[in-house]
Amino acid sequence: MKNKNLSNYRADIDGLRAFAVLSVVLYHAFPDFLKGGFIGVDIFFVISGFLITGHIFESLDKGDFSFTGFFVRRIRRIFPALILVMVASLLFGWFVLLSDEYAQLGKHVASGSAFIQNFTLSFESGYFDNQSESKPMLHLWSLAVEEQFYIIWPLIIWLTWKLRFNVIFVTIFVAFISFYMNMKFVDTNPVETFYWPVGRFWELLSGSVLAWLFLYKREQLTGISLHINSLFVGNTSTKKNPTRVWVTANAVSITGIVLLIVGVISMDRSMPYPSFWALIPVVGAVLIIFTDSNAWIKRVLLANPIATWFGLISYPLYLWHWPILSFLQIIEEHTPHRDARILAVVLSIFLAWLTYKFIEKPIRFGVFKNRFGALSLTFLMVFVGVVGYFISISDFKSYDHVFFKRASLENKFGSSLKWYEGKDNWLFLGNEYDNTVAKLKLSVVPSADEINEAVKPFEELAVVGSEYNTKIALIIGPNKSSVHGEYLPDELLPSEKRYISFFKSRFQEFENLVVYDPTDDLINKKSSEGLLYWRTNTHWNPKGCYIAYKGFTDLLGIPSPDVDFEPGPLHKGDLIYISKLYNFPLSLGDGWNIKWNRDISLSSTSITDQPETSFGVSEVVTNHSPLSEKTVWVIGDSFTAGLRPYLNATFKEVRYIGHWANNLDTLSSVLQRAENKPDLVLVVRVERSF
Repeated sequence: MKNKNLSNYRADIDGLRAFAVLSVVLYHAFPDFLKGGFIGVDIFFVISGFLITGHIFESLDKGDFSFTGFFVRRIRRIFPALILVMVASLLFGWFVLLSDEYAQLGKHVASGSAFIQNFTLSFESGYFDNQSESKPMLHLWSLAVEEQFYIIWPLIIWLTWKLRFNVIFVTIFVAFISFYMNMKFVDTNPVETFYWPVGRFWELLSGSVLAWLFLYKREQLTGISLHINSLFVGNTSTKKNPTRVWVTANAVSITGIVLLIVGVISMDRSMPYPSFWALIPVVGAVLIIFTDSNAWIKRVLLANPIATWFGLISYPLYLWHWPILSFLQIIEEHTPHRDARILAVVLSIFLAWLTYKFIEKPIRFGVFKNRFGALSLTFLMVFVGVVGYFISISDFKSYDHVFFKRASLENKFGSSLKWYEGKDNWLFLGNEYDNTVAKLKLSVVPSADEINEAVKPFEELAVVGSEYNTKIALIIGPNKSSVHGEYLPDELLPSEKRYISFFKSRFQEFENLVVYDPTDDLINKKSSEGLLYWRTNTHWNPKGCYIAYKGFTDLLGIPSPDVDFEPGPLHKGDLIYISKLYNFPLSLGDGWNIKWNRDISLSSTSITDQPETSFGVSEVVTNHSPLSEKTVWVIGDSFTAGLRPYLNATFKEVRYIGHWANNLDTLSSVLQRAENKPDLVLVVRVERSF
């Protein structure tokens, strides 16, 4: 028999909602100020698991649980504000976004309306995905996780209840499996672990366990609190007067609040997440909800009128704040000024209050409750999703429809910032990626701070490497436009001085660092060797890569493998998928197959604590008949993929240890700690990334 009604309003939980939503809003608006504010999402998960699972338990107890009734309540709660924000974003996006940007927004609205945005984002996290700040519907991933939970979990509870299984055992078991999967894959599959429900359900189930304890073990919990309290202040409380258990209640509440404060201050997005770090906000939220709402610290911090007001508007505030900040970022094209971000937050709060007062409350509880029934809201949501899908597969926006003429449009060719078409069916990467076009024209130049930040890790590596007789080398992967500039549009005039030259001049200062830029070698060879880059890809082809590799090994005095080339098949490159020009004409002549003139015997071992990178898995490759007895560490980007077969064919051991963006800053300390030092550390980095 239960002995606590979870349906009773608790102001402290609204205050906890306020803490959660304000943490997320401040993190998104001022990430350097509140680096761990993203944990507010985890707090929301715990609250949701506690309240909604508790209501399911109560309904099952009364014998009046209904799947229809459950989902009707969810629809009235979730759909009205969500529909409003998605429609507003589509309308505003029409005046702000380019065609491909608007198509992506349509796709995200469609997946948001179907509550699968978390999966959509996990599949978009590839090498050429645009930054998260330019995705106005990015934040709907957490709503998708929550709704996926409430599609699956009520059915599991209902079946468990009907079959008279132990509900709490099943809940804890599923939570354990989810937490285990989170810990197992957070390093090797960090994107999927972050977005997919399998690594997140344990957070909601933490609230579910707490709801079960409140409903069915309240007397035992009170008894434990009384016993702990008596250890501090004597036996002054009784079961008839449990509110006197003030020592336990306040101690537990303070512990929970301290955990949350420590989390938002000390955590940051460089940490693997969720992993065990998510225990900080989850345990903190559980401790706060667990204690009696009369605890003094909760009354002061969480149950005060300001906190509860923000808690009441927390859902529409969460929905509004990110699209506003995202569109501001898109328009400004750089981190907006502090004052602009403050105004964006104020506008978000104002719109959230309007939404709560005139949309959410009337439809959930007021005069429009029956008029806007669940069926009508479902129809509207489906309609918005269909419109979003139609936008995602269409290309009916032109440059003329962009009301805000952003600065980067000065470096735009064609209808997109992501790509542009050159001569003879060549595709090039657009200005959206690392200001590629602006750097090619030298309409931007790096600041002294940018140069220092880029060269510092190489300087540290060169110093540490010299202590252990380890050579440090950098291969620069030239932009396709730097090598095959003859296929650029006539109106695009590259600068005679290259952007990368600002950095190369600084690299020359470090004695133990060899820098090889193969651009001149590739330009000199292309007249006799043919095309060295794919027409529809951003990378060099196997022959262009080999020419660059041989130039590098000649520079170091290392033998290179003996190979020949024969024409390869038609190649559909990554720019086809970026531009969605799936019927773009392909031509022979830009691809080559490698013909090895020597047998190679290789074996490999995966490095389990490193995630897969854009150039393959992290692994150690051993050559049993190498050309060189040297051992090599390699970190790089996607340009490394073409170098892999040549590296493997040359050296005794090649250790691929991840992407430079994730490992370069710490590589010098890793080298210092390594028991077996390599002979060579090779960094491969594409020109445009500087």
